[in-house]
Parts: sequence; structure tokens; C-alpha cells
Amino acid sequence: MTKETLRQMMGENIRNERLARNLSIEELADLLELTAGFVGLIERGRRGATAYTLYKLSEIFEKPIDGILKPPSEEAVGPETESHGKRAKISSLIAGFNDAELDFLISLIKSVQALRNDKISSALPDEDDG
Repeated sequence: MTKETLRQMMGENIRNERLARNLSIEELADLLELTAGFVGLIERGRRGATAYTLYKLSEIFEKPIDGILKPPSEEAVGPETESHGKRAKISSLIAGFNDAELDFLISLIKSVQALRNDKISSALPDEDDG
């Protein structure tokens, strides 16, 4: 495999993953701390990614680095469910959070879950009502 072929394959994988997560090229560039233009060059296979950029991509996309370097499968980007796309976007947005920020986000999510559970519990009939 030539260097150019590897770069094109990697770029296609990165673009497919970015689109599957409903990320704009600018959003991915921000997460990678690169310019949108440079990310575009990587996606088009005109530039390679550093080891550090590959590492960050593997964190953002939650897949191993070799998954970014492998040839894209025939089913690379099928229609994603709205829920999956939203979960993936959240995951990519929090990729750079530190432990304190993650702890805060976890407590916030738990609070929302508790409110949701309270609403569900209050809507259910009491066991004595049956």
C-alpha cells in the first residue's frame, strides 16, 4: 500500500466517522485543535495525521486507531438513528473534558434521571389501587 493510498483511506474513514456523528468539519477541527482547512486536507487524503491527532481521533470516535486506518467497509456510513447520532455527538463534545468537568456532567445527568424517574413514578397507579 502506498502512502497516498493510506492517507486517502484514512481520510475517508475520518470523514465517514465525522458525518456519522453529525459533526461539522469546524467542530471536529476544534476538538482536534486544528484548523478546519487542515482537517479538510486530511479528509481528502492530501495530508497525513500525526500520531497525536490519530490518538485524539480514536478518543473522539471511541474506536481504536487501527479502525481509523483500516479500509472503509462497504457499509461504512449507513443511515444513523437520530438517537445514536446525538449520543455520538455528546461523546465527541466531552472528549476533552477534565475529571472535574466530567464529574459535574455525571451529577447533572443523574439529576435529570432522578427528575424523570420521579415523573414516571408519580404517573403510575399505586399497587393498592388495583
